[in-house]
Amino acid sequence: MAAAATLVAWWLIRGMYTLIDHATEADSARNPLAGIPYYLAANAAGIICQPLALWAGARLAGVRGNHLAIVISTFVWATMTTGHLVDSTPGLWEAVLWVAVQSAAATGASLLQARLMPASTQPKERSS
Repeated sequence: MAAAATLVAWWLIRGMYTLIDHATEADSARNPLAGIPYYLAANAAGIICQPLALWAGARLAGVRGNHLAIVISTFVWATMTTGHLVDSTPGLWEAVLWVAVQSAAATGASLLQARLMPASTQPKERSS
């Protein structure tokens, strides 16, 4: 789920950056700061999209008690991964590396939360 959420958010930011680049291309010759508010909005949307996609994927999969995974994954996404994936055009291996970092952060946080939660508060198993 973390890999899918990361790819969705990356795709969203890259798509919005491409649209903003095309929309402000003519204005950038006159004003070097053209499009700054749009880029800030694109960054905010991309940073918010990743945890929402991770949370929605976890809910659809029936995973409960994933708060720590979402918080840690959001922190890693906002501080480390976004800058490397958005500010440059990464090669395949670099993109795979950063998606793996996101996945490892979310997985590690999920496993840690399962150990930290008291037994009385752990999600109950679904019976089929």
